Amino acid sequence: MGNSESYLSSPKSVFRYSQDFVSKTDIPGSLGPLKDKNAPTLESKGPSLKRKLDFGDLVTPRKRRILESYSTGDICQVATVYSDATPKINRHNTDLTSPTTKRLFREASDIFLKRNADAQLDPFVLKRVISHEPCKTKTFIWSLPVEILIVTVALLGARDLRSVTQVSSLLREIAAPLFFLDRNFPTSPKDLFHIRVDSPNFDVLTTWRRMDTFRPPRMVLGWLEPNLRSSQLSAFSHFLESVPRKSIRYITLFWNFDILTSPVLSQIVTLLETIRASGVEELTCMGFCDGAVSSSVTGLTRIRACVGANNLKAFEASSRVFFSPKLLPFTIQTICLSCCLEKLRLSSVKLSSAHWDKLLRHLSIPTLVELRVDAECAPPTLIRFLARHPAISNLSVIPRPGGHWRVNRVTTPLTLSLSMLDGPLSHLLPVLRSHRAPQNFASLYIPLQAHDASPDYITSILQCISHCDSIGYLVLSLPNSHSSAAMSYLSGAHSTVRIKHLTIDYSDGSVPSAAGDTLALSAAWIQALPQVKRVTLRGYSATAAGDLVEMMRNFAARDVELVVNLQVAAI
Repeated sequence: MGNSESYLSSPKSVFRYSQDFVSKTDIPGSLGPLKDKNAPTLESKGPSLKRKLDFGDLVTPRKRRILESYSTGDICQVATVYSDATPKINRHNTDLTSPTTKRLFREASDIFLKRNADAQLDPFVLKRVISHEPCKTKTFIWSLPVEILIVTVALLGARDLRSVTQVSSLLREIAAPLFFLDRNFPTSPKDLFHIRVDSPNFDVLTTWRRMDTFRPPRMVLGWLEPNLRSSQLSAFSHFLESVPRKSIRYITLFWNFDILTSPVLSQIVTLLETIRASGVEELTCMGFCDGAVSSSVTGLTRIRACVGANNLKAFEASSRVFFSPKLLPFTIQTICLSCCLEKLRLSSVKLSSAHWDKLLRHLSIPTLVELRVDAECAPPTLIRFLARHPAISNLSVIPRPGGHWRVNRVTTPLTLSLSMLDGPLSHLLPVLRSHRAPQNFASLYIPLQAHDASPDYITSILQCISHCDSIGYLVLSLPNSHSSAAMSYLSGAHSTVRIKHLTIDYSDGSVPSAAGDTLALSAAWIQALPQVKRVTLRGYSATAAGDLVEMMRNFAARDVELVVNLQVAAI
């Protein structure tokens, strides 16, 4: 056959050629195809991927050459057939409508696209390895399917999981969920608004910080274990330094060991300073085992100011260690150098009345609106501090078991802006008497004590609320030990103060007997408060809820709402 015009037809005649060409022929025993020098050849103008392809032994020679022609980009090459005699040149088969040709075209197109994709992702390609052919292409572990990596990582132990998370970002995203699950670390977005992490899991925070799904939590609750190590504190400090400033708003630390005798005390102080400098708004520190350290405020004037102010709005120290010589500088610097401190809570610090007086005389916080102190703070000391801080609206005094202060009359009237009072009568009465005029209180909490029954509780309560103009929420907490005479009500004693809601609480006491039911006896107090609009009895009682409501109905007006919330004693 001679030269002829060959073209590849399609519905739109995609490829059309006007020149004659001859096909390549393979001479058996030769090293490659021979070309006719007198015949023009058609070369593909696109990039050609010359690769040695292995289609298996079951592919026919004709199909092999067609696939090789398509896969290397030269899709307009002619197909050749072999013959035992002189090579015979056949015309290219341009019929694309036959099923065989369509199937071959689809297979060749898939291979062609695959080879083009492999060329662009050449560093990540896994080469087909033949047993007798050495592999010269680098193979990377991330070329494996993700499912295989997950199964492989799942076989590792806890220590190896942590090591794998430090290899690469891909392995960290695969191994981190298993690592978090093994450490019982929350990973759900709804659980990450506030997280609770103990000291053995402080290293988890650094791994979580590098995750793509990391979002800074609003609140962090940390629990320090007795076997606390320096590396754990360093991990926590690095986590706080790595997150954006002010992104964490609340941090709370708990511990149940004597940190003053801990070998990592200096690192604990460093961690507290890091938290203070991280831009948090509220820092709470609570210790449940302080040892035998004695609290003191000696050397207040010699404490130097640290570099830079903090942005704390609330600081709570509930441990005597904060007034030990080791941590006293941190405590005073935190309070005095805050430019916007609004809430100061100092409880269970075991300061004497003289130390409280010295401390409060030293402090000056213009932005303070909430104060909490221990009952060891004398009422005159407290009132002098309130006079210098007229913006305080919330005042709480933690009762001292068995403590008793002589109620002193304050001669100098003050103008205070208190709206919430919580504390024993020994402190509330002097503060209320110091007001120039009766005030409206949003809430008034009175934890009654055994010595307040003089001659009975209701008399002391009426004496206290007589200095108020109105009360939104009045809570009376009953003591555990009392006599029936202390719970009695003398006919004729009553108050005209307007009270929206009265709650009598007996949740902290023991389960009473039917003869000395505290809640049942307190129902008679409703007679002394005729202006109340709602009454709630809650806590332990030997009387049924329905019977308590009937008893309350005998003393209350018809328009008063009556509620009973009883607690069941644990067996």
